[in-house]
Amino acid sequence: MEQKVLPLSSPGGEGDGDGVTEKKKKSPLDADFRASVEEALRRWHVPGIAVAVVDGESTWAEGYGIANFPSSPVTPSTLFYTGSTTKAFTAAVTSLLVDSGNYSSPQDASPLGWQTPISHLIRDDFVLQDGREWPAAHLTLEDALSHRTGFPRHDKALARYSDDDHHHPSTIRDVVRSLRYLPMVAEPRVTWRYCNIMFMVVSHVIQTLTGQWLGATMRERVWEPLGMGSTFLSVEEALGTPGVEVARGYYWDYLGASQSQDKIGGDGSSAAGPDEEDGDGKGGGGFVGVPFSSLAIASGAGGIVSSVLDYARWIKCLIDEDDCTVLPRKAHRELKAARAVLSPESAEGYDAPLAYSLGWLLGTYKGHRVFTHGGGMEAHGAEVYFFPGLKYGVVTLANTAITSNMAGMELAWKLINDRIGVPEKERFDWAAKSQKTLDEQLQLADTAIEKLYPDRADPPLPRALPLQSYVGKYFHPAYRTVTIELADDDSSGHSSNSSGEKGKKRGELIAVRADMEWQMVFEFRHVSGEFWAVVIDFLNTPNMLNGQLARAEFVVGVAGTVDKLRMEFLEDGSEGVIVFDRV
Repeated sequence: MEQKVLPLSSPGGEGDGDGVTEKKKKSPLDADFRASVEEALRRWHVPGIAVAVVDGESTWAEGYGIANFPSSPVTPSTLFYTGSTTKAFTAAVTSLLVDSGNYSSPQDASPLGWQTPISHLIRDDFVLQDGREWPAAHLTLEDALSHRTGFPRHDKALARYSDDDHHHPSTIRDVVRSLRYLPMVAEPRVTWRYCNIMFMVVSHVIQTLTGQWLGATMRERVWEPLGMGSTFLSVEEALGTPGVEVARGYYWDYLGASQSQDKIGGDGSSAAGPDEEDGDGKGGGGFVGVPFSSLAIASGAGGIVSSVLDYARWIKCLIDEDDCTVLPRKAHRELKAARAVLSPESAEGYDAPLAYSLGWLLGTYKGHRVFTHGGGMEAHGAEVYFFPGLKYGVVTLANTAITSNMAGMELAWKLINDRIGVPEKERFDWAAKSQKTLDEQLQLADTAIEKLYPDRADPPLPRALPLQSYVGKYFHPAYRTVTIELADDDSSGHSSNSSGEKGKKRGELIAVRADMEWQMVFEFRHVSGEFWAVVIDFLNTPNMLNGQLARAEFVVGVAGTVDKLRMEFLEDGSEGVIVFDRV
């Protein structure tokens, strides 16, 4: 495969820290590493991956595997969705606006700063639920960019259209205005809760202040100065640019859910059959292609498409604080300062629990300061690490969901440990941790009822109404319409496939959410009375690796009909109770 070495630049930033000189360095992306990559791609069922390493003044990048079947290889120039690693760029652009001194609060004319309340900048749009007047008035840019606002994810509230007739595509302003209907789950600045929507809020702020699209601002202020000519905030723009190739996303059909005639075997051959090796024993196996997703409203939360070559320039800038004039020294300091501490479980694989700055996780490993962030899209995964004291960084981009990150972490940490010189017996087993997560996800549908309702009635109480009585449309002003159908009704265009084994519990009701930014399928499984377990999977990657669970309760009114649907989504913990009214 193609390997590229970027031109050297002058030294800068923190000291190297271990006495390794430039002339002694050789590429870590050697034959032994290639063997490790090929084994990881096979084991994690990832078609292809690109890897870049920055070490002082040297940068190496290489591609492995397939970008687009049947035979288009990954190269260092191949573009991938980079997911939530976009957040660091949104924070960086904010820092440039703050540092410029050219922007101020329309409310009191004070200079724009990290503590500027969001409501001072987009007052009419940033309105929260009744009773949340204090957060609405006091949440700041810093709060939004460090995930300490008290809002959970609410990713399933991102609608592609602002109306049910699909006449008006949603904008990030529409997303911001939906906050008035979404519950907070904690008080501000009390706990760390990851929230993509808050980065969309800041994206709207940036566009309001600058008067232009966020992608144009990123290009002018960051990408062009760094020479990142193959980075885009629009997959449509990337696909329309001559001379660039965007890797197609794929998923591995662990569960045998796909009926696609274009299924591809693990060796790249077409039409993998039901006995394809390395399925989960249910007749699974084979790669299935995934359509390119627009992700227009993901914006500054996760909309970037880029290459490892461009990302190597980005992390080199973050390492070389003295030489990288794109970001002023003060901006470097603010972007890297800890704002919130994560749970004790985040210490796994590190010296201590991680913290979050502005678009970056930070911690220490073997005494070395490290910054990192992952990114995951419907069928792509990104991992970024840099160690300022070592002038060292690694980035991986690959074209599956979840398993791309698993392969990327395993390979990145091999490179990091080799660079630092950590003995094999002292290395954390990232592969084992990932395998445990994978196994749990593949069993998630089968264990849903026990996980969600361990204290349910046994035997269960019957539901109050015939199954057909629950069919219909249920509306929430932010989460929009959930259209529930009978699971065995072919008119839904989707079958209940999350558990294909004979005799396994499957859903009686189903809702296909094809008009949302994250296209999902909700499968309702009766538990007891009016309580249901909901198994959620992605519409275009139905292998449960992105699977989630939710609780649901149908509310039967005095007239004996279903009036409401109450749902508690549980991504990263409870997201509050969302009440949908029967239409």
